[in-house]
Amino acid sequence: MSQESTAVVLGGGGLAGIGWTIGVLAALEEAGALRLDAVGHVVGTSAGAAVAAAVLHSGAAAEFDRTVRKSRRNAELAPAVSLAEILPDVLAVHGADESLAVKTERLAALSRERSGTDPARRRAAIAGRLQRDAWPEARLSVTAVRADGEPAVFTADSGVGLVDALTASCAVPGLWPVATIDGADYVDGGIYSLTNAELAAHADRVLVLRPQPELPGYVTPERRKVLDRAVVLEPSERARAGFGADPFDPDVRGVAAVLGYEDGLAAVAAVSALTSPAGE
Repeated sequence: MSQESTAVVLGGGGLAGIGWTIGVLAALEEAGALRLDAVGHVVGTSAGAAVAAAVLHSGAAAEFDRTVRKSRRNAELAPAVSLAEILPDVLAVHGADESLAVKTERLAALSRERSGTDPARRRAAIAGRLQRDAWPEARLSVTAVRADGEPAVFTADSGVGLVDALTASCAVPGLWPVATIDGADYVDGGIYSLTNAELAAHADRVLVLRPQPELPGYVTPERRKVLDRAVVLEPSERARAGFGADPFDPDVRGVAAVLGYEDGLAAVAAVSALTSPAGE
């Protein structure tokens, strides 16, 4: 298996997305189609960043077992405000004819005003997803967006701890507080792209796991070019139905992981063709 020039992009999608992505990776690992720690580059956004870090630490099989067994799951926080309550405000920002800088400032303000969660408790919940606060040996990029609208990419060389990077990447506007790093505030890496797939443009082969579709109106030509040549895996209709109405419900992870495992088994041939020497 040749995976050195393969990049894997793991997209955002809440706790349902975390479960589904872990299930897909577990099925692919079990079938010998893909080991995340063997690829040249992993790009993680929001839920995808959380999965990437956990799987690179422990392996997909161990994380799958941990996710499907309720007694072994980490303790996740439920947002103090529901997605249904905050979504109209978030959509209003996205629908405004304003620059990304202004939109991001408004989304950050929404988090400060509405999230109602102690930032320290939120960071602790993120830390609970990991075996340790240390960047994996594999090449990992974690995306976030600074509150002034500038995109941020954290790596092992950025001088930012892994838990802090993940807390920023997973700071869903309105639901979770902004993440403050070295005096700067950050919000979720998926607010304008749930994949940030353009970061994988250098790779010969690209696999994208996308629990939720890209946000309309924000897809850049660079991102589209990568997505058009990538193998893109998305939840089946059965999986989407199983996610339920709230992707941030902590209990959805186990069901989503089982459904993701099924989707991963269905994708083994496509992923094997991508990562095998014959696919070069």
